[in-house]
Amino acid sequence: MRTINLTIKTLVSPPGGTNVYVLSCGGEAAVVDAGDCCDSIREALAGSNVKLKYILLTHGHPSHISGLARIKTEMGGMIALHPSDQDLLRQNGSGLQVDLLIDDGRSLMLGDTAIKVFHTPGHTPGSVCYHLRQAGALFTGDTLLKGEFGKIRGPHTMGLMLRSLKRLNSVIPPKTFIYPGHGLSSTMSKEAWLDTLDNLS
Repeated sequence: MRTINLTIKTLVSPPGGTNVYVLSCGGEAAVVDAGDCCDSIREALAGSNVKLKYILLTHGHPSHISGLARIKTEMGGMIALHPSDQDLLRQNGSGLQVDLLIDDGRSLMLGDTAIKVFHTPGHTPGSVCYHLRQAGALFTGDTLLKGEFGKIRGPHTMGLMLRSLKRLNSVIPPKTFIYPGHGLSSTMSKEAWLDTLDNLS
């Protein structure tokens, strides 16, 4: 069943075209990834009359955290990141500390909607996806994009990425909408190429 009062607004951060999502439910909001579109995020929050609760990072690459310091300073919110990407955040960030270290299976509440964390290493060691089962939504960062997956670096990370994609394909319902870190949205059912991964080791 879909959560009626959950809204999802998609913003695009220049110059690399990173998708930033503003989720609101029950008077609370979350930002998925922190690209450089702070003014648009503030407008979205003001328009919905909600308070920012979470800044949910899918991973620690620069284009996904370029607006993090400003968002945190001006709007608050708890920064959530997988422990394995803390070094990336330190290298690319501005000295900000993570408020919530999230690992696989962790659930966060946004209003009356549960957000489940899936650890999906491959693109980075600490890449995660955020699944809102009630809303039929999966925020995939650079793990799963429309028609492809995010960049990997070497055979070891390819193995990790394959395992992550196979897992998502096996547990996420087909009708789920995919909201990636770059490019257009999709659904699990439209990403039929994921089924072919079972033939790979």
